[in-house]
Amino acid sequence: MTRPLSPVLFLAAAMAVVSPLALAQPAKTADDPVVARVNGQPILRSAVMEFYNQLPPQMAQIPIEQILPGIINELAARRLLGEAAEKAKLGDDPAVKKQLQSAREQVLQQAYLDRKVKTEVTDAKMKARYEELIKQQPPQEEVHARHILVASEADAKAALEEVKKGADFTEVSKKRSTGPTAATGGDLGFFTKDKMVPEFAEAAFKLQAGQVTDTPVKSQFGWHVIKVEARRKSDPPKFEDVRGQVYDMMAGETVEKLVADLRKTAKIEQLDWQQPGGSKLPTIAPAEPKKK
Repeated sequence: MTRPLSPVLFLAAAMAVVSPLALAQPAKTADDPVVARVNGQPILRSAVMEFYNQLPPQMAQIPIEQILPGIINELAARRLLGEAAEKAKLGDDPAVKKQLQSAREQVLQQAYLDRKVKTEVTDAKMKARYEELIKQQPPQEEVHARHILVASEADAKAALEEVKKGADFTEVSKKRSTGPTAATGGDLGFFTKDKMVPEFAEAAFKLQAGQVTDTPVKSQFGWHVIKVEARRKSDPPKFEDVRGQVYDMMAGETVEKLVADLRKTAKIEQLDWQQPGGSKLPTIAPAEPKKK
């Protein structure tokens, strides 16, 4: 059974990660009932769920029913603090006004961008971009290889001779290889040419399935005897596997274009921030040549 959270610890943890906007209360609807009241003011189910969804992972794993009292207590505490701040007329304080204005601007900016991106980055457009990207990245050749890695050329030649006499490559690798893949018989799986050091890749990609290098190959890791098990063309990633990447790409492009379009019709002046009251930055004229 999960131990109940300490109210003090719960409050501290929650306030560290949950946005104050979790207290924003939309109008009550049939699907969004009142779950508590503070001095007669309602706390809606949507506020509880928003708070719960913003909790850190270790707390979000706890079923909401078990921490619901703690969430409501936190929302109530925030409501009470907000009421106390209003009574103290902190909203009239110039510094607080500045912070409130900044927060308001950030919320509006984010809401504006979110809606623009939602309009522009649709499933249909993402799938079209995905198809376009796939065409620009043709399938790459891959090989599935094994190797025997040893420290000297003499050891590599001895291993290769054993393989040529009919010994099983996998067993020879397990017995002789000094690399980390020795336990699996030197199995490197499928890889593209750019994933291996040049000397190894050049030798491996010259082989057909079932072939072994005629001579040992030297690399920065030692001496290799290489066997290619199979060759294939790499499959493109599925749309669902890269959906997030496509979305991020298109969302970034949408925001960039949006800001660029807004700049076209805006008047932006840069002032000298070091001067009280500000003034336009002076134009520095080129120095006049000295008269002879």
